[in-house]
Amino acid sequence: RFNHSSRHEDLDETISLYREALELRPALHPLRSSSLTNIAGVLSTWFEQFGGHEDLGEVISLHRGALKLLPAPHPLRSGALNNIAADLKTRFEQSTRHEELEEAISLYQEALKLRPAPHPERSTSLNNIAAALLTRFEQSGGHEDLEEAISLHREALELRPAPHPDRSNSLDSVASVL
Repeated sequence: RFNHSSRHEDLDETISLYREALELRPALHPLRSSSLTNIAGVLSTWFEQFGGHEDLGEVISLHRGALKLLPAPHPLRSGALNNIAADLKTRFEQSTRHEELEEAISLYQEALKLRPAPHPERSTSLNNIAAALLTRFEQSGGHEDLEEAISLHREALELRPAPHPDRSNSLDSVASVL
């Protein structure tokens, strides 16, 4: 309901219910990583709507907790890596602490290794790395980051031939970095 009405109370209740579910799932429970990810997702929404740098810190911590429960070759590990990387990139944009951007790039690269072709999310991983490299290029001016971002966006485009529903996004991504 929050997605439609933006009622603050709904988001608060969702967080509370997810936290209660987590308490019922001890460390080795098979769904604990899902609970951690669910809370992190809602807190991320909270951060996007209302701000609060400390909320983003908790989001990252929760996603790291979920990742620890998903050792390779767990099929959800690449998604967990992407979640942490996206959070770190967002926090970098707030704080400009370069080590967070470097870790985000590293985690995106690790996620990509878990998504070899023809993995359906490989193009997303390629675009995520490219976006992070573009952010680093904008900060440092390293042209190798720009060239690699172009290459990664082109590779993602190749994985989305017509009539792929996301092809237009990939075309936009390549065009925007040229």
